Amino acid sequence: MTSTPHDALFKSTFSHPEHAAAALREGLPAALAARIDFASLALYAGSFIDEELTASHSDLLFSARLEQAPLFIYVLFEHQSATHPLMAFRLLKYMVRIWQGYLERHPKATRLPAILPVVLHHSETGWTGAVAFQDLLDLPPGSMALMAEYLRHFRFVLDDISAETDEALRARAMTALGRVVLWCLRHARRPEELVARLSSWADVVREVRGAPGGRAALARVWRYILNIADPAQPRELLQRLLAAAGPEAKEEIVTIADYLREQGRLAGEREGRLEGQRSTLLKQLRLRFGELPEPIVVRVRAADARQIESWTERVLTAPTVDDVLTER
Repeated sequence: MTSTPHDALFKSTFSHPEHAAAALREGLPAALAARIDFASLALYAGSFIDEELTASHSDLLFSARLEQAPLFIYVLFEHQSATHPLMAFRLLKYMVRIWQGYLERHPKATRLPAILPVVLHHSETGWTGAVAFQDLLDLPPGSMALMAEYLRHFRFVLDDISAETDEALRARAMTALGRVVLWCLRHARRPEELVARLSSWADVVREVRGAPGGRAALARVWRYILNIADPAQPRELLQRLLAAAGPEAKEEIVTIADYLREQGRLAGEREGRLEGQRSTLLKQLRLRFGELPEPIVVRVRAADARQIESWTERVLTAPTVDDVLTER
């Protein structure tokens, strides 16, 4: 599962219970937050989202105590261009996966821990969909009341930062790093605007730097900003970032920029070699089997290095082109 810049920043920050606890206290209803023992908050390893959604979704699962009862808190971060109308159904699938994992670890259990679903959302439009699962069900209004006790009922806690102002994010009762990260995610679609506003967050950045592990945390923030920048104008944004972040961050930012440039160069070289291997395999397939159907060409052009290596080993011995490309 490939990590995106948004996923990496979200998880590197909020996988730490101190940052997650502060964010949850801010986002949950006050009466509910008061009953949760946030000192017991602990991270569970793993992800429960569908693989095809990893580019726009990240998730974290925590355990905690709700008074004396066990509780799971499932946090889903959604960073995409629009609201998904069936989010409550997606959450239901993920919650079932969490319970299945719990029962595998506790095969003798006869009761399930409650799961509190929380969605942190950012899109261009803001949240426009249902937050209650029952609102997705296509039932006549009069029948809904009659069927209510037979239906699954739940709502998720929604924290929509799409239209949140900088002032509102600064005022949140969270750790300094948590506020900076939410602010970065809020402005991620316009990195130039993010950098332009950075100087107004200088005091919060200094607070992050002064905290334990603060320099490493800020390095992850600078890496995020440089990763989401327009690749056509890296030097201009780098110079603006250096000016806005101040002299304390210069060494960190320059080091990260150099690293990303080197990684980009190496990635380009690897992709160039792989493209050459794809072209060579297509030539071998044509020599062996004649003109290739377009779906075969498309499949080879999209293949990864492991597939190309495997197919190349079979091209001289397999009886048909389909046998060459069979996954084993």
